[in-house]
Amino acid sequence: MSAKTKFAAFASLVAFTATVAFAQETPTQTLLTNVHIFDGLNEARIENANVLIEGNLIREISTDGIDAPDATVIDGEGRTLMPGMHDQHVHLLVFNPLSDGLRQNITPFHLGGVAAIRSERILMNGFTTVRDLGGPAKSIARIIDSGMAPGPRIYSSEAFITQTSGHADFRKLNDRHPTLSGQGPSHWVDTEMSFIADGPEQIRMAVRENLRRGATQIKIMVSGGVTSEFDPLHSLQYQADEIQMAVKTAAQWGTYVTCHVFTEQAIRNCIDNGAKTVEHLPFLTSEVAKVMVEKQIMFATAVAPVYSVTTEQAEAFYTPSSFKKWKSVRDAAANMIEVIQTTPGMIDLYTLGTDLINNWDQTLEQDKKMSDEFRYLHEAGFSAYDILRVATSNGARMNRLTGLNNPYQDGPLGVIEEGAYADLLLVDGNPLEDILLLAEPDANLKIIMKDGVIYKNTLD
Repeated sequence: MSAKTKFAAFASLVAFTATVAFAQETPTQTLLTNVHIFDGLNEARIENANVLIEGNLIREISTDGIDAPDATVIDGEGRTLMPGMHDQHVHLLVFNPLSDGLRQNITPFHLGGVAAIRSERILMNGFTTVRDLGGPAKSIARIIDSGMAPGPRIYSSEAFITQTSGHADFRKLNDRHPTLSGQGPSHWVDTEMSFIADGPEQIRMAVRENLRRGATQIKIMVSGGVTSEFDPLHSLQYQADEIQMAVKTAAQWGTYVTCHVFTEQAIRNCIDNGAKTVEHLPFLTSEVAKVMVEKQIMFATAVAPVYSVTTEQAEAFYTPSSFKKWKSVRDAAANMIEVIQTTPGMIDLYTLGTDLINNWDQTLEQDKKMSDEFRYLHEAGFSAYDILRVATSNGARMNRLTGLNNPYQDGPLGVIEEGAYADLLLVDGNPLEDILLLAEPDANLKIIMKDGVIYKNTLD
C-alpha cells in the first residue's frame, strides 16, 4: 500500500471515528406537546405549550410549534406539566427504633440496601429532589447519580451533629461516651450516623468531617426531640459559640447550617448565631416568625409525623416519654400553621418536608405517605398555588444556599424554564384547581422525568 493510500485510509478512519463520536455525544431530544405548564413560580399556567428537552436540560418552551425532527414526541393531551417536587426533610438511612434498632439489630450494609429500594419509591411519588438531614446518604446519591439505580437527587447533610444527650445521641443508657470514656467510639453509629460533639473544637472537626464526606449542608441539633430518650423538648442544645463555630466552618466551604429546633428560644439561638434554615418549629410564635421573615430564614415544618398517625397509633408506637412529647407537638401544630399563614412573607420561606421514620421493613408503606402532606396542607387552608410553590421552587431556592457545593450545577431546579434541568411531572388534571391530585401519585402522575430520563410513562 502506497503512502498516499495509507494516508487516505487513515484520514477516512479519523473521519469515521469523529462521526461516530459526534453521533454518540449528540444529546437525545424529547418533545412534549399540548401541555399546560405550571412553571413553579407563577400562578397562571402557560396554556397550550410545547417543551423541547435536549439531554438533561429544557432547551425550548413555546406556545407555537417547535421544529425538532429527531425528537421523540409525546402528546400531553392537555395535561399539566409541572416541575419535579422537592422534599426538604428526609432520612433515607434512619429507621426506628433509633437506639435499639440502629445500634443493635441492623448493619450499615442493611441500611444502604433499604435506602436504595426506598429511593425508587420516593421518585415514583414525584419527588425528584430530596434534602437528607441526617445519615450517610452521599453513598446513595453517588449510586443514583451514576445511573445505576433510580431515585431522586440528594442533598446530603451526612452525619447528625449533636451534643451529649442531644436529639441525635442515639446511645442507650449504659453505652459509654465516645470521648469521656477515653476509648473512642464503640459503635459504627457514632462514626457514620451521628457525631457527638461538645464545644467549638469538636464541632469544627465534625463539620469538617461531614464536608470531607461530601455533605452539601450541615445539620445540627439545637433542641429536644420526640424520638430521643434523654432530652426533654424544652432543653436548649448547643450554646452560642458552638452554633457560631458550626456556621463559621460551613461558611468556609460556602455552605450553610440548618438546625433541628422546636421551641421559640431554640429558633432564636439558631438564627441569632448565623443559621440560614431551621427545621420543625412546632412551637413557633408570631414574634419569631417576623424575625425569620426579616432575616429571610427558610424552613421546613414536617407535619406528616404528627398528622399521619392517630393518637392511639402513636401511643402504641412510641415509648411513654416519646409519646408525651409527640402529643405536645401535635397539640401545638395547628398554632404553628396559623402563624405561618398569618405572617406576611412566611409562605415564601416555607418548604415541604416530611421527616417520616419507621421500622426498616415497613418503610415502603411509610414512604407512600409522603404524598399525604398535600392533604394536610390542603386541610389546613393553604391555597393550591402556595402548596405547589412550597413543593417546587421554594425547595430549590433553599438548596441553592449550598453555593458551589451544589452537586447539580448545569441549570436551575424546581422551575420550568429554558436552561433548567428536565425534572418534570405530567399530571392528569390541574393541581392548581385540585391539589389532591398529587396525593395520589400512582394514579395521577402520568410521566415522571428526572435529568431528562423518563422513569414512568403511563400514557395510553
